[in-house]
This record gives sequence, structure tokens and C-alpha cells, in this order.
Amino acid sequence: MGFNVRVTIVEESTRHTLRARLRELVASTEVGKSLPSERDLSARWGVARMTIRRAVDALVAEGLVERRHGSGTYVTPQPFVRLLGLTSFSQDMRDRGLEPSARLLAYRVAPADAAMATQLQIAPGDPVVSFTRLRLGSGEAMAVETVWIPQALVPGINGSDLGGSLYELLSSRYRVSPGAANVSIEPVLPDERVRELLTISENQACLRIRMVDSDARGNIIMIANCFYRGDKYQLTAQVSGGAFSPDPARNS
Repeated sequence: MGFNVRVTIVEESTRHTLRARLRELVASTEVGKSLPSERDLSARWGVARMTIRRAVDALVAEGLVERRHGSGTYVTPQPFVRLLGLTSFSQDMRDRGLEPSARLLAYRVAPADAAMATQLQIAPGDPVVSFTRLRLGSGEAMAVETVWIPQALVPGINGSDLGGSLYELLSSRYRVSPGAANVSIEPVLPDERVRELLTISENQACLRIRMVDSDARGNIIMIANCFYRGDKYQLTAQVSGGAFSPDPARNS
């Protein structure tokens, strides 16, 4: 019994070491380039070829590499990690060395119905600017976003103004700056139109992000409904541990 436990521990240690080596190899290999063959890695590291294959399988499942039948194993592009917060898409792209751009798909001004008026905290019938844009990074489709904003906040705005960052436009021209946002996120399979715009297959999921932005006084600025490509984006957030700190008043 003790012998079996020892063998199990040694095998587990070998797997961890092998995965660490493979991760280092992937990190040092350019995206789109192939890894050495399983046969070569087996000879290089003195590990059984089947063990190599299982370790590579784990990296395939994580999306770090992909197998191409009859060709080899290749390093895949990794999703952009977006920190949840009031950062613009344009800044996200610049931070990653990509050129942000936008293609305007729809634009209109219409009176707010009762539901939209409630969400934007305006009177029913007040004019609302709405538009849909395809957001791109160095020419590659990344997201489809639809925005609703009270026209009173953006007098004179038109479609030609919407080729760049909306946050930057609001701040520089209209002196409107978001102070907070209520964000909801869910994985979805988008409809055919969104799939075509993002050039993705029918079984590829997107991250649907709905944001309600407000200013420092709590007044609603705009509502945004966005579809981000699931293969291009991951989301991360900084979470405070304050809710779990010892606080007699909180826990009483």
C-alpha cells in the first residue's frame, strides 16, 4: 500500500514538472509557431511519449495550443484580459499595441419609451441617441456594442463623431465623465447578425456585457449592451476582502 502511494506521488510530481516545462516552452514560442513533436520532447526530457501527449492534451483543453491533424501542435493567440472598470475599448486596444477603430452600423435619435425612460431616468418622450458599432483592433473584429444616451447630454452629436472612444468624446467635448457603472455579464450564443459581424461560428460563445454608467452624482449617463468575442476576451476583477474582515457591527 505504501509503495502504491509513493508511486502515485512520484507520477504526480512528474506531471507537474512536465506541465511547467511545457508552459515555459509555450511562453517562449511565438504565436502561430509549432512546438517540437511529441517524439522529440520525449527524447529531450526522458519522459514516455504517452505522458507527453497527456500533458499536451491538458494545454489543448486550456486553449494554450491547438493540434492540427498531420501538421503538429501550434501556439494559439491568448484572449485579452480586460480588467473590469471604467476603461474604454480604445484604451484596451492601445495597451495591447493594437490600433482601435469603430465601424458605425446604425444611428438614430428617437423619443424614449416608458421602459427606456425609466432606465435612463428621463421623462418618456425625451429624445435618446442610440447607435451600434463594430469595434476592431488593428482591423480585427472584437466586439459589437449598442449604446443609448440622452440627447440632452450630447447636443449636436452625430454619426461622424463615433469613430473612436465614446468616453474620451464625452469627457473632452461634453465634460461628462462616468463615475460608476453597474455591470452584468453572461455567456451567450449570439444571433446570426452578431456572428457574421464578429466572423465567428454558430457554436462560439460571446461575453454579453451590459453596463449602466452614471456620473459622480449618481445620474445615469448611458446604457451599453456589448457582445465581446469569447475567444478574444477574458475578464478579471480586483475584489476586496472587506466583506470578510472582522467587524462586530457587521456580524452582529
